[in-house]
Amino acid sequence: MSMRHSPDAVALDDGQRRWTFAELQTQAAALADRLKEQGIRVLATLMDNSPSWVAADKAALRAGVVHVPLPAFFTPEQIRHALAASGAEALLALPQVAARWPEAPSMDIDVAGQVLAMLRLPGRTVSMPADTVKITFTSGTTGAPKGVCLTGAAMDRVADGLVQAMEPLDIRRHLCALPFAVLLENVAGLMAPLRRAATCVTLPLESLGLSGSSAFDARRFHETVVQQQPDSLILLPQMLRAWAAWLAQSGERAPGSLKLVAVGGAAVGARLLASARALGIPAFEGYGLSEGASVQTLNLPGSDRAGSAGRALPHARLRVAADGEIEVAGSLFAGYLGDDSPVPAWWPTGDLGRIDADGFLHIDGRKKNLLVTAFGRNVSP
Repeated sequence: MSMRHSPDAVALDDGQRRWTFAELQTQAAALADRLKEQGIRVLATLMDNSPSWVAADKAALRAGVVHVPLPAFFTPEQIRHALAASGAEALLALPQVAARWPEAPSMDIDVAGQVLAMLRLPGRTVSMPADTVKITFTSGTTGAPKGVCLTGAAMDRVADGLVQAMEPLDIRRHLCALPFAVLLENVAGLMAPLRRAATCVTLPLESLGLSGSSAFDARRFHETVVQQQPDSLILLPQMLRAWAAWLAQSGERAPGSLKLVAVGGAAVGARLLASARALGIPAFEGYGLSEGASVQTLNLPGSDRAGSAGRALPHARLRVAADGEIEVAGSLFAGYLGDDSPVPAWWPTGDLGRIDADGFLHIDGRKKNLLVTAFGRNVSP
């Protein structure tokens, strides 16, 4: 599906200035040339949400470089593991963050109006599928996150499926409330809105009340949402719970601009959805996984069933195995980093559930012992 925008349309709004699609492409092209000149094959980023993150993501794709987005909530040990496991040859970060690697050669570069440090890392040749364009690291059930190798085609299918499913909502302005390093926001909150010429509001996460791995200031978040007046948001269940509780306590309501607040990453619950909607939050639950390149099902206005994770989106196929395990197809990853095992045509998700007569997916639990927190983190009991 081709983009339907003019070069002069506003792509990003960072609260300081607006970036058009043409300006964003120019920034990405300049960085892509720099990456090719340096002979970089694997680029890691450790950055806050910003236009520079988006430009770096597009530059890596343009230069044929594998992008490894690292979440700021990863521990230092997890970051070191991800850099070593992916064979990253360079790291883009703010200078104060880059100072953690004083031994690494560094150069300052300007990307979309932000001065970043590009560190050169030792790197090493790592086995990965030949068509890998991005490696997303799961939060991990232990201290060592697992690298999921994604193809451009798989992510394109998910983004196109979301555009098709959400066309009736006419989303024009999306406020990015999750880290771009989280695949859900990367695909559903950047790729999909930009494909339909919507404007993505790319503010620092602190201005949205997010800090660390699980700290969330609902009051500050609400103030930003009211100020930005977005059509859509993507939230984790704990963020929705905290926002709804703050609204109920303060007597405030969500802004009327909102058409869709998609909630995923962990179980939501019909009670939370009902209380959120009573406060003006149009919350709808979805389901996805990194191995499927993000979201697979989503409840939507006019196609919604309380207690379910929604119907399959246009790109996704779902079935339930004899033992109750949900299996997906249609936008699968290329394989795990460092694992040459072939990816089956149907991927076993590890989640147990059922699909009702109307096609709505219901999640009943996990096949293995695993806790998924309301912030979407996987934890081994």
